[in-house]
Amino acid sequence: MKKLILALLTAGTIATANAQEPHSILLYGDLSFTTTRQANLIKTTNWDASPGVGYQFNHNWTLGMAIMWGQSAVKDSAGHRTTINSYGVGPFARYSHYIGKSETFFWYSQLDFQYRGGYTTHEGDPAYNKHSGVYVGLYPALGINVGRGLCLNFSIGGLSYGTDKYDGATYSTNTFTFNFGQQVNVGISKNFNCGHKMHSHHEPGDEVHRRKADKMEDEDDAAPKPRKKERNRDDDE
Repeated sequence: MKKLILALLTAGTIATANAQEPHSILLYGDLSFTTTRQANLIKTTNWDASPGVGYQFNHNWTLGMAIMWGQSAVKDSAGHRTTINSYGVGPFARYSHYIGKSETFFWYSQLDFQYRGGYTTHEGDPAYNKHSGVYVGLYPALGINVGRGLCLNFSIGGLSYGTDKYDGATYSTNTFTFNFGQQVNVGISKNFNCGHKMHSHHEPGDEVHRRKADKMEDEDDAAPKPRKKERNRDDDE
């Protein structure tokens, strides 16, 4: 089953901003859910969620924090349930740039660094198979600004490296993954303006129009002003 990416967004708060707007808050997140029932009545359910929030300092750089939580549950024919839980938290850095002179299409690369771990539960028994490690991932993506700070994001995999060590083990597992081009994920992100200028109903291209208007105002201010005609004192007499 294909991975389904859904946005974890909130709307209807402050005025929105265009994508790549400096001094804005970026919210994004994806949700994956799959379920499988086999002929022997064994049911497997997998899901994970990865929301993140960041602050965009300028037109290119965004820094923030992201979390991850997921479960893989197996229920046998007798109704016994075993669940593998996984979690992660850590910072991310994103560099984005519009393609050419477009204000609609842009690309970005995101670097994730997380502390990750997990454990297994079964029918209320104490957790076991506890493990933890670190994860580093880098992936490129394409974004499409659809207006009012809302963007569609398309990624096709990337590079990742992780270490994982179980409690009581004397060694850790190291995993390197390269899955560029092997899968396509679709997500949604949203930018909220938190700068001094609040622009409601911000649409793609408004940034260009605003810069042109500011330039025209600067040119008008720099142009010499016509001198007022001085009154003749003889006329007053």
